[in-house]
Amino acid sequence: VKIAGELTPCVFHIPARAIASQALSIFGDQNDVMQVRSTGFAILFANTVQETLDFALAAHIATLRARVPFVHAFDGFRTSHEIMKIQA
Repeated sequence: VKIAGELTPCVFHIPARAIASQALSIFGDQNDVMQVRSTGFAILFANTVQETLDFALAAHIATLRARVPFVHAFDGFRTSHEIMKIQA
């Protein structure tokens, strides 16, 4: 909350994954990311590898211009492990 209150530009890139008690979970889950809704951070959710790249760049540009902190979330298993050609 202090980061958002001081209008400090920053971006957190979060690979969101379900929390499992016994073994590694392969399911995506946004419950941990949704906990930051009331903190003043802007939140971006990416669905594909291309969106992950695009939103990462957009979040950095937007936080520097608007001085609003951003959380950039994407699927913590499929998207973070996927190999795909992207357009830069």
